[in-house]
Amino acid sequence: MSPFQIYLNSYLHPRRAMDALARLESPRIGAVYVLARALLLSFFFYLPFHLLAFQPITPPYLAVFNTPRYFLFAAGYWPLFGLVSWAYLSAIVYILLRLFNYRANFDQILNLNGLLNLTIGVVLLLFDWLMVAVDMHTNAVFIGIAHVLIADPWSISLTSIFYKKYFAVPIWLSVLLGILVRILYLPLAFVFVRT
Repeated sequence: MSPFQIYLNSYLHPRRAMDALARLESPRIGAVYVLARALLLSFFFYLPFHLLAFQPITPPYLAVFNTPRYFLFAAGYWPLFGLVSWAYLSAIVYILLRLFNYRANFDQILNLNGLLNLTIGVVLLLFDWLMVAVDMHTNAVFIGIAHVLIADPWSISLTSIFYKKYFAVPIWLSVLLGILVRILYLPLAFVFVRT
């Protein structure tokens, strides 16, 4: 199955997509998915927001991000941020699974997280533009809660299925790891991501 077929199957037949990912021997496809999402965000979210002269609605936590050109700046750094956060969060899951004596495969975790990053990221991007169309894009609390309600159950359920099938991890532990990943991502998002 090609990387694009795996991506399409992640919507239509997620188990089939995850099975195809499990057979891959390197995390290159996961990195490609992360970069694809980063480029989509850069060119179809941050750059248009800059060109439309939108201003971020969330406060900056670092002085360097306190600029009216934040969206242009974000379009440039998002690919690096996406790759670093993908590797960091995947590594934490891998280390924890190994500490709990599960035979986790780091490449498989990277590929799965990369695929979910793109799959869910595209849906969130479409949702964000829908919110712009109905003029609800300036409500940070609503957008944040909606993103969590869309992304977290979807991501946690698919990772739970994958971890159970390929690493023999109980569902309850997968759910806890999914919640932990979200908690560890939030400080990164608060610092580097403004909407």
